[in-house]
This record gives sequence, structure tokens and C-alpha cells, in this order.
Amino acid sequence: MKERQNRILKAAVEAYIETGEPVSSKFIIEYAGMDVSSATVRNDLAQLEREGYLEQPHTSAGRIPSELGYRYYVDNLLQADEVEAEQALNIERAFENSTSGVDEFLKNALKVFSEITGYTSAAVVSHSNSDKIMKLEVVKTSDSLINLIVITKSGVVKNSFCRLYFLATDEDIAELNNVLEKYLEDTTFGQLEDEQFLELERELASRQKNWDFLAGIIKNIVESIKNPKVLVSGEEKLLSFPEFYEVHKAVNVMTFLKEETRLYDVLSTKASDRLNVIIGSEIGGENLSDMGLVVRKYRASNNDEIAFSLFGPKRMNYSKTISQVEYFTKCIERFLKDRES
Repeated sequence: MKERQNRILKAAVEAYIETGEPVSSKFIIEYAGMDVSSATVRNDLAQLEREGYLEQPHTSAGRIPSELGYRYYVDNLLQADEVEAEQALNIERAFENSTSGVDEFLKNALKVFSEITGYTSAAVVSHSNSDKIMKLEVVKTSDSLINLIVITKSGVVKNSFCRLYFLATDEDIAELNNVLEKYLEDTTFGQLEDEQFLELERELASRQKNWDFLAGIIKNIVESIKNPKVLVSGEEKLLSFPEFYEVHKAVNVMTFLKEETRLYDVLSTKASDRLNVIIGSEIGGENLSDMGLVVRKYRASNNDEIAFSLFGPKRMNYSKTISQVEYFTKCIERFLKDRES
């Protein structure tokens, strides 16, 4: 593509991102500060349209970027902005003084990220089989109620309250915790198969107090930790963009964001160790052709994988969003490393 056509396409994409309105040759000349005639720009616009980089929604209207035009812009013309100082400060504040488990922390961080950017934020968290149960303890909260607490090496905290139908003394609880420690503490998820839980169930059933029901509860907790988590915040942000004013388009994107399996498939396959920009139908077919996605994967030292993303309209401000996702990922990386140390 000629240098002048590059400038024209870049101006057309960025002006449309900014205004949401089709752009004319006169507008592009003023927007890009070009010292050429309107006729020259019109000819180049026509050529870019013939090559599929621009579209003309109405005969008398200006032009807008096509999906191919956005792709060429992102791959060849985009210059990422620096994260604004105030936004950087707000992102970092989301990570301050957090004592919650990793999953709960990420939910809160994604909520803040969505508010800061004005887009929908989402993440997929896949726990590694090398993660370990570092603490497994039963705490007696009353004569008829116990709290089962599980803490993993990666910082995940889960608990489950269980009602008792027999009297358990403090000595019974201490004996129970000794059994659980023997069988499960410092055990990797990869080592916890059905056979290990059946063995634990048999051991608990042999005790004077029949604790065998706890084996199934512990197994459910472990499975809930091992299963990938899909976290989404700010779904309603997308509805503020004109692209989704039409009911059927709004339904398409809201349905997609509610389908955890589909969202997991998109983020886990599109994310990589470098930042990726996914445009329109590349996300998942024509029903999502008005959307844009910026996604980045982070791999923790224990091999947990977290894919962070922002969803917006196809004309989202990629130069700003790319920097925001990169900065957010670096903050997450720093936060998780601090927890490990």
C-alpha cells in the first residue's frame, strides 16, 4: 500500500473510532493535515474501498473501515498510547491491601478495570495440576456446625459449612484434622484422583465418628478449584455504544457474554503470551462482527494461566486499550508474585 494511502486509511480508522460517523475526503484532509487535493483523497478512498479496506454504508455517505481495514490498521499502522497517569494510579489502587483469595481478588480487579476503561472486562483462570493444598482444616463453629477450609499454594481460599447430626468434641475435631493433614495436605491437584478420595472416605468411615461424608465435600471443593473460572464484569458497558442499540445485536453480545463455555473457548484459544487484538467475526462468527477484543495471557510461576481481556465495539480505541491491558497484566503479575514471596 502506498504511503499516502496508509495515511488516509489510518486517518479514516482513527476518525471513525473517535466519532462513529462515516468520514469524507475533506474531513480526512483536515484530520490528517494532508497537503493534497480532495480529488486525490477521493481517488485513494475509492481504491481502498475496491481493495476491501473501507466500506460505504450509503451511496451518499462517507466511508467507514471494514474488518479488513481494521486488521490492516492494527497490524501495520497502530501506535499504542501511554497509559494515562490517573488511569495507571486507579488500576494500581485495585491491587492495594487485598487479603482475599485470588479468584475473589480478580473479580474485584476486573470490576475496577471495566469502570476505568468503559469496556467489558473478562478473564479465564485455569489452575495448574501442580497447585497444592497447603492447608485443609475443620473448624468447629458451634455444637452442630463445622467450617471446612481449603487454602491452595496459589492463594485460592474455599470454605464449606457443614451441619452435624452428632456431637463432636474438640478432641474429635483435632483427630479429624490429623487424618485430613495426613491424606491431603501438600498434595498436588494432579495427584488427587477418585481413588484418593475413596481411600479418604474409607479412612474417615472407620473412625468412631462417621466423618466419611466429608470426603465428597472435599472432592467437590477441589473440583471447583481445578475447573477453569470465567469471570466477567461490566457487560452493560457494551450497550452504551450505538453498534448495539438494535435489539438483536444487543441480544447476541449479551448471550455470548453469559455463555461461560463459549467465552472460555474464545479467550483460551485467542490469548497468548503476547497481546492479541481480535476483530469482528474473528471472535466467533458474524453474530459478533460488531465487537472487538484485546486479550493477553499471563502464566504464573506455578503454571496457572490467566487470560485477561477487554471487549468493546469493533471501533474500540485500540491504541489506548492495548496499553491498558498490558499495564493491567503487569499489575496482576506483580500482585501474584508478591503473594508468593
